[in-house]
Amino acid sequence: MVNQVGHVWHDPSIQRVESPEQQARQPVAPPARPDRPSQAAELTPELQEVQRAIEVVRQAPDVREGRVAAIKKLLEAGRYQAPLQVVADRVASDLRPTLDSE
Repeated sequence: MVNQVGHVWHDPSIQRVESPEQQARQPVAPPARPDRPSQAAELTPELQEVQRAIEVVRQAPDVREGRVAAIKKLLEAGRYQAPLQVVADRVASDLRPTLDSE
């Protein structure tokens, strides 16, 4: 029943109907599984060790400062011989995107 424009009386027999698009946007809870008790996942000792190793690697610095210092000393003393093939490969790989775009 409409009393005024925009005002509808509450009728408990009338239910709101939503379009399929509106229904698809609403989150759906997974069905309850009474046959399975809820349990927290537990990792095996091996997987726990893998997680610890991954965390150690993530926290490690990207630059090996000891190695850099040793090479600097060799360079300053004139005793460092750079592997020419490695240097050439790195220069070529750094230049390749620039040359390909021209």
